[in-house]
Amino acid sequence: MQLVREDWKLFRNIETLSQKAGVHRQFIPLLVVKELVDNALDATGDCKLELIDHNSFRVTDEGTGIDPEWIHQYFSINRPMISSKLIRVPSRGALGNGLRVVTGAIVATNGQLEVSTRGGTYKVIPQDDGSSEVQYVGPSEYRGTSILVQLGMQVNQETLTWGKLAIQFSSNGTMYSGKSSPFWYTSESFFELVDSANMPLDMFVSLFCEKKKALSIVKQLEEGLYATFTTTCDLTFHNADYLLMLLREAITPPKTKSLGMVGNTLSGYEYHKNTSEFTVRSVRGKCDAIIPIVVESWVAIKNGGHTNDRSSISVCVNKTPVTADVRVSTKQATTTIWSSGLYAEIRSRPANFFLNIITPHMPITSDGKEPDFRPMARVIEDTLKRAASKARKKSQNESSGGRNEKEIVVENLSEAIFKTSGGGKYIFSQRQLYYAVRPYIMEAFMGKEFNYQYFCSILTDYENEYGDIPGMYRDPRGTLYHPHTNEEIPLGTIAVQNYKRPEWTFNKIIFIEKEGYFASLRDAGFPEKYDCALLSSKGYASRAVKDLFDLLGETDEEIQFFCVHDADAAGTKIFETLQESTNARPGRKVKVINLGLDPDEAVDMGLQIETFKAERRRPVAEYVSYEWADWLQSHRVELNAMTTPEFIEWLESKMELHGVGKIIPDDETLTRVFDETAEQAVRAQVLHTILKDNNYEELVAGELNKMHEVLESAKVHISSKVNRMLIENPTKRWDDPVKTLANNVIE
Repeated sequence: MQLVREDWKLFRNIETLSQKAGVHRQFIPLLVVKELVDNALDATGDCKLELIDHNSFRVTDEGTGIDPEWIHQYFSINRPMISSKLIRVPSRGALGNGLRVVTGAIVATNGQLEVSTRGGTYKVIPQDDGSSEVQYVGPSEYRGTSILVQLGMQVNQETLTWGKLAIQFSSNGTMYSGKSSPFWYTSESFFELVDSANMPLDMFVSLFCEKKKALSIVKQLEEGLYATFTTTCDLTFHNADYLLMLLREAITPPKTKSLGMVGNTLSGYEYHKNTSEFTVRSVRGKCDAIIPIVVESWVAIKNGGHTNDRSSISVCVNKTPVTADVRVSTKQATTTIWSSGLYAEIRSRPANFFLNIITPHMPITSDGKEPDFRPMARVIEDTLKRAASKARKKSQNESSGGRNEKEIVVENLSEAIFKTSGGGKYIFSQRQLYYAVRPYIMEAFMGKEFNYQYFCSILTDYENEYGDIPGMYRDPRGTLYHPHTNEEIPLGTIAVQNYKRPEWTFNKIIFIEKEGYFASLRDAGFPEKYDCALLSSKGYASRAVKDLFDLLGETDEEIQFFCVHDADAAGTKIFETLQESTNARPGRKVKVINLGLDPDEAVDMGLQIETFKAERRRPVAEYVSYEWADWLQSHRVELNAMTTPEFIEWLESKMELHGVGKIIPDDETLTRVFDETAEQAVRAQVLHTILKDNNYEELVAGELNKMHEVLESAKVHISSKVNRMLIENPTKRWDDPVKTLANNVIE
């Protein structure tokens, strides 16, 4: 069995009305309000919206009114589409079925509709066949139009939300006042307009230009096609396509800014506006549509902690809310907005967002006027992000009292130091101090994360002005290896403060940016062969490394300083910042020799070259020539491009070129060490002879045997004794009380 249902019948059932309207049934009252407000605003630019009771509301405008003869036609649901929406201008609405939705809601909910216009009041009575009868009620004071709607659904102030927003936006800014542009149509959409117009051709062309030019264009059309046209009904698709091309040749496209805007009018919100355009391709014809758009966004960050932790968004097209369900979610200071082909991630805490798009043509995907934001998604996202950035800065400025991060750090540094050090009792690390200061920044800037590297730079400037912070140390970021002793020392500020150079152990020190070469060089005996200490740091030389260089340079023993780095922009700066002054430390008191690897040498050696694309120009040390500085913007060679044998051979060649050779102290030191060694050898021989001749081992064994019972008695409950002594002196190790017990017995 095949059942037939005409399309208009979908408007008279609340379930299928939602399908045609594009909203859930609970939003039908809001949509009815919006449709009537949109019509009033399009007609007059202003209107009044008021709630009458829990079922009724009224929309009133001061326009020219509605011809009473047309009321029954406008408010019938079985009528064909009667609309001006096919003419593309930045007006509200898209399909022209708004009054059918209004009438359908009256039918579907057993409501009532009353129209007062041009001095009379008329009751609209929908019929079962989809038509409507109009009954004269009596005279009216309204010369414009006032429509009273009574729904069989509850209405309240929230029901008026969409309508009030449309009125608010309409009352601000500017709207487009020009004619429709032929550039706003594809060949297909222009033919649909032509086919629906049913009017004299010169009158139709006048929709796009003044009368005189319209007559000229019609004449060109007829001469070009060797035909005479009376009305738009005479034009075929290809005739209309040719007419569209003639219109485009004769008319200049309007500037995008003439479309109008709402403007920066929402109090308490930050505003941003963008203009752009998108193209709709023609399939059958020769003309693509070029659609201009104006995108406006308003953003206000919410305050109030977890009680205000959800974002909201209202989206308008041509100053009236869209019915699409636009979603918004905020998690961890990132707000995501998505719907209808739009997906935007915005750096923002919970906020209220408003978005308005002004355009002569908004693509839609359903009878419910679901907008398709895909062609303009990027400009929408950019506009939202820029407004959100302004709102975020404003909110942070308000919460911080106009202070910047550095000022807040310095202001609270003393208190943070006191807390971290336990009132000056303990030393503390730079990172611990960061975590003590961080809450002050987050409170002042409403949860903003505080960058650790920026904090370190603030401390550097502070110490440069006021001196080192007492009790604060910096975590080790490098390692020092001593030749001959095989000792490795993690380098932090405390280690450097307590460092003492071993005498006559090394007369060279190499700073290598890569720690991984230590094992290979040690295995090859390089440090011992060249009396050379090895020093590494993660990336740029830390303050501890620079302090160590200065400390070693002040000792009496001769020492040479070397630097080894990659052949890249950063590598040249590693050497430069090691030698030159910085905010934290003045320039080195000693000369640092650059061993390379430098780019010209790397290329001559035939090492593997890496290429890359840099987003911005990378800083290069001043000693590098312009030619190689430019090369380093897209090329680099790592030390790792050499094999281990190649690297060791390369480094040894540098040592042979620059090194001062093995350490040989002065004659006084050599003589002193010779004499001390000889004396120690003689003392050892004499002591061995004395002990052996006097039965030393037998005497020790005899004494222990005599004290056996006393010693055994002292060991009773030794664990408890040790535990008690450790409680009294918890900083001692377990063997310290054991030795104390034994010594007490012997004494």
